[in-house]
Amino acid sequence: MARNKTKIAYITSDVTRRRTFERRKRNLIKKVDELSVLCGVQSCALVTAPGEPNQPEIWPSIVDAGKLIAQLRDLPSLGQDKQTLDQARFLSKGNERLKEQLKKVEKENREAEVKVALMRCLGGEGVQTADLDEVGSLAEGKVRAVAERIEWLTKSLCLAPLPAVDLQLRL
Repeated sequence: MARNKTKIAYITSDVTRRRTFERRKRNLIKKVDELSVLCGVQSCALVTAPGEPNQPEIWPSIVDAGKLIAQLRDLPSLGQDKQTLDQARFLSKGNERLKEQLKKVEKENREAEVKVALMRCLGGEGVQTADLDEVGSLAEGKVRAVAERIEWLTKSLCLAPLPAVDLQLRL
């Protein structure tokens, strides 16, 4: 049975807001505990109530949370920076990833263009001189792949080698 999607908005009723806060706080602490147990990681939770900023609830205990926070502070600044990203670094990493994807797509497009030019050449149509080098290298690669496949098949099937065939390209 599916639950309805909860609309995220400020709860205006004080009683409902307090009850919701307590329920969600219990669930949050339960999830932090599950994360700690299931994944074997150190974790802590610090939750402050809206009306009680001086009385935060700390899980698992003040001592354990203090030790974990001290370990985080003792990390060298490089280790701390590795854990967090500011917006500029987040965006630059995204840009780098997109640039790599763009290069990959451009390379695939160029290879597709060369294949089309090769098919035109084999079909008797003319080819632009700028594409000849790339068409030639693509054709040579295909010829090598066919020759290697023939060699592999003759070895794996224990057949007598085929007579050598001149597979020179004539453009």
